[in-house]
Amino acid sequence: MKVKEMEALTKHFDKYFEQSDSMVLHPIVDAGFHVDVLVYKPTEKYPFWKLATMGASDYKMPKIQNTVGSNNEYVMFVDKEEDLSDKETLVWYYNKLMLVATFAYYNKTHITYSHSFEWKNEDPDDEMIAAFIEFPQVIEDAGILRCKTGLFKTATCLQVVLLNGGELEMLIKGGRQAFSNYLYPEDGGKAHFLSERRRSEKF
Repeated sequence: MKVKEMEALTKHFDKYFEQSDSMVLHPIVDAGFHVDVLVYKPTEKYPFWKLATMGASDYKMPKIQNTVGSNNEYVMFVDKEEDLSDKETLVWYYNKLMLVATFAYYNKTHITYSHSFEWKNEDPDDEMIAAFIEFPQVIEDAGILRCKTGLFKTATCLQVVLLNGGELEMLIKGGRQAFSNYLYPEDGGKAHFLSERRRSEKF
């Protein structure tokens, strides 16, 4: 990703997260596809960690119907109780986010809102086995969805929500729209959009 594009994305996330204290995580090995991750601390307005990719939108996905864009970046909102100052914990979330952020590139496919992923964990104690792609609805300004990074390039910023087995079953049985409403209830009920390494609410 060009420097000007990185600067545009950083300014974009700074604006919509309303903070400018991010730290940058660089991949150790990128295999020709370099994606960094910006890490933002919890704030009073948005009391959770914010992780945002920077570079995933370098891949222009093949066209499909009913999509919101051809170049994606991804955000993940992590429970504030998670200690992302701990390197091992931070790397765990980074790796899960990168599973999704690089999927379209390595599989030459398209990812958009309401798509989901499932993977096999090598660690049997790893509770999170899937992810759901959502709009980052918790951010008050819907402008976060689009970031113009160049004259002919706009990145769509989608949210990655990690799922455990119970949540994945709920998604499969209830369908995408019902699951989206579970994450962001239209009736003002409890939201479930935060990612956790171990879910505090069991199913």
